[in-house]
This record gives sequence, structure tokens and C-alpha cells, in this order.
Amino acid sequence: MDSQNYDIEKILQRYDSDYVFHYLGVKILEIKEGYAKTQIPFKKELTRRGNILNGGMIVASIDYTGGLAVLSINDGMDQVTQELKVNFLEPMYRGPFTVEANVIRKGRTAVAVEITFKDVGGSLGAIGLGTWYIIRDKKINMNVQPQ
Repeated sequence: MDSQNYDIEKILQRYDSDYVFHYLGVKILEIKEGYAKTQIPFKKELTRRGNILNGGMIVASIDYTGGLAVLSINDGMDQVTQELKVNFLEPMYRGPFTVEANVIRKGRTAVAVEITFKDVGGSLGAIGLGTWYIIRDKKINMNVQPQ
């Protein structure tokens, strides 16, 4: 893929049936080669006691944004998150929240990504480091129906 911005509407089609993506309210702000920027709103449904954003919601948004950065450089058939480590640095309660992901190394089958999660004032709430596995020989069945 080239270094220009990517068609966000086309990318969003991949997430049409992704219920967690929509529940979080993820908005894709920018995608370019090796980089993605998203935003999630502050919603009561995403908080824990004390009106603080739930850590699982932070991890999920970091996972999605890291995956979008990998998608921008993926030369295989598909991808999956192989590993994701998140350090929580500050409680997050001032939205909307911005998540930025940068590819820091791309190998043949593994891509390392650094992801930051910030509140509306720019305070760093969490930082993630993830590895995505590039699938080259088969596609994941996206049409599996829950039983």
C-alpha cells in the first residue's frame, strides 16, 4: 500500500457486523501507512464505578486501533492479534478519547505496534504494545454464526 490516506468508508465495511466495534462507538479519524487514529466517546455504558472508563474498553479500543494500523501495511490475506500488553497510567473519564497506533516493526508474519490512549485534554491514560500475526495462506471464516 502507498503512503497516502486510505478510504475510511471502505475500511468501515469490514466492521459492519462487528458488534463490539459499534458498542464502543469507534470513529476512525485517520489511516495512513503504518498509522491509525481513532476516537471513542465517553458513554456511561463504558464506565465502571466512579464514572471511570472500564479498562476492558480501553484494551478493546487499543486492539482495534492497532489492528487498523496493521491493516494499512498488511500484504497478506488477513490478520489476528497475537499478543497485546497494556499499561494503565491514569484513570480516564474526560472524553472523547483518542487512540493512536504506530507500526514500529514489520516482519513477514509478525507486526509490532505501539498504541497510546489519551483523554480530551491529552493526558496519557494507557500505552499498549501489541503483535499482530499476518495470515498468508488461509482466510478466517468471518461468516461463522453464534449458536
